Amino acid sequence: MSRVTSALAFVALCAAITPAAAADMYGNPPPAASYGYSGGGEPAQQWVGPYVGAQVGYAWGKDGVHGPQGGLFGGVNAKVGSNIVVGGEGELNISGQERYTVLNGGLAKQSSDWNGALRARAGVAFDKVMPYASVGVAFADDTVKANGATDTTTKVGYQIGMGIEGRLTDQISMRGEVLHSGFGDTTHVVGPATQRNNASSTVLRTGAAYKF
Repeated sequence: MSRVTSALAFVALCAAITPAAAADMYGNPPPAASYGYSGGGEPAQQWVGPYVGAQVGYAWGKDGVHGPQGGLFGGVNAKVGSNIVVGGEGELNISGQERYTVLNGGLAKQSSDWNGALRARAGVAFDKVMPYASVGVAFADDTVKANGATDTTTKVGYQIGMGIEGRLTDQISMRGEVLHSGFGDTTHVVGPATQRNNASSTVLRTGAAYKF
């Protein structure tokens, strides 16, 4: 075998060995990070199932009753087609909404200490983001304290709202929403005086949920 032939054979052998040696030295490329998502499938399927969560926000009332509120919520989602999500949801909140007025020469406090709702929800799933709208029945206490007396009633009305929810992982999501709860007027009798008010309010809030 000539020197030229031997040299060519040596170069060919090196070319064949080098990629394998480089692979052994540096290893295979790491898989892409999933960031907690399973991925794939229909967009709506990723939202299907029961969930629970917590929320906090600030509410403004029709008569100026305002303050923070926070509580718990839970519900279940189902899909209609590839990207429509429908479901039912319930919530219960503790509220710090209040206002002060003058009644019969004294100071009167109007407040709402708790509220809740049962509502239907429908959204359009765009993979990890879902805008939605909701409608349902709302409940809230409506209290007036004045002249050493207290008058409380539980109001039942309607609730409508909209929001947007985003999935951080397969199980955890965050949302932002605005909801309006409408109630009729109430006449409170507190001692020798009466006060007419309305417990309707609008809340802007955020929350986080865990899907099972």
